[in-house]
Amino acid sequence: MEDKLTRVYDRETFFKLLARQIISVHDHKVKLSLLVIDINRFNRINKLYDYPTGDLVLKKFTKLLSNVKREQDYLARIGDNRFALILVNIMNAGHAKLAAQKILRQLEVAFEIGSEKILIEATIGISLCPLHASKTTALLKESEIALESARKNKQFIGMPEISKEDHLSDTWDIELAIDEAFQTQQFSLYYQPKISLKTGKPVGAEALLRWNHHMRGFISPDIFIPIAEKSGHIKPITSWILNSVLRHSSKWTRKWGRLSVSANIPPELILQLDLKDFVANAIKLWSNDNVTLILEIIERSLVEDPEKSFEILKQMQSMGVKISIDDFGTGYSSLAYFKSLPINELKIDQSFVFDLLTDSSNEKLVRLIIDLAHNFDLEVVAEGVQDRQTLMMLKNMGCHIVQGYFIAKPMPHEEFINWLENFKELPKELYP
Repeated sequence: MEDKLTRVYDRETFFKLLARQIISVHDHKVKLSLLVIDINRFNRINKLYDYPTGDLVLKKFTKLLSNVKREQDYLARIGDNRFALILVNIMNAGHAKLAAQKILRQLEVAFEIGSEKILIEATIGISLCPLHASKTTALLKESEIALESARKNKQFIGMPEISKEDHLSDTWDIELAIDEAFQTQQFSLYYQPKISLKTGKPVGAEALLRWNHHMRGFISPDIFIPIAEKSGHIKPITSWILNSVLRHSSKWTRKWGRLSVSANIPPELILQLDLKDFVANAIKLWSNDNVTLILEIIERSLVEDPEKSFEILKQMQSMGVKISIDDFGTGYSSLAYFKSLPINELKIDQSFVFDLLTDSSNEKLVRLIIDLAHNFDLEVVAEGVQDRQTLMMLKNMGCHIVQGYFIAKPMPHEEFINWLENFKELPKELYP
């Protein structure tokens, strides 16, 4: 049944839903969280304004909560100004805490009701099942105790003590926070220059995704990219990257001639039929005769269905896009299909380049990759170049292009433009 004012579940239905979800927790070995949310000093709103205004505040607050919850979650009004949010199938305590923080952040904007702007605050109590309780009334009690404890301590979020096993992990906020990252521009692109070993001049840059989380600072792509792939966020992220790199590169200086900009394409997207469409759309929006788009893919992208992936890559090439195999030598290389690969470039993984001077096995592998590239008329790029000696060895081996800290670290777009404008070519002593 619905609450008549807010049109969300009422208290009686809430208990039934919670009981049903607790059964699911035990049956499927998952977790759920119960958030109890209380509007602070709600009676003051009724006194300062009137009861109809208070009702409108409740409706707007309900809409705010509805925007925060996921499709599978349940929202109910369980008291005059008290709501309950059942978060189904969460990862851990941090997952629930992020939802609470998102609610509080949205409350930073005042509700506009008629000519009035009403700013409200809320206190939230959180409990987890089965961590804190495994029965309906007990779980509700834990959330309400946590709420009152937070209020007593002049905090906005309360939670019972949690065990080490369920404490906030390095990835606790990622899945829920990705959507917000788009809205608040937490994502950005850094560019690492690529230098020709033939001319000593810039030939382009690789775009690298960075996430500066508003609370936790920079989060490694190694952490959030796998989660984005599993949660379905990777396609919009990749589309944003493609549009951004082409928009940014349209501003690059022409004094170095034609440049390239490289963007990474996750394995999950290679076999999707609409990959061509959103690459084509990005090119149509931001096409630039002075810049070549390079799509970097990893070897395992091709393993599942080589024939289909080859066809899709050929479609990319027909649009003037170049294809690069990233981290070559670390995946599932097979000469049986290598000869048919529709690619333009091989990238030597930095794990081979770091120890190139001291590890004879790495040296042999790098020579082999460079010779392979030469034999198939491919460009070969070495990443992770950290010093002059490594650069010189790669040049003598016949490597075409390098990138790494010896050249420059990845940098924000505006810094890269300045770097590009002020670059003076590699020192002549590198070309004895």
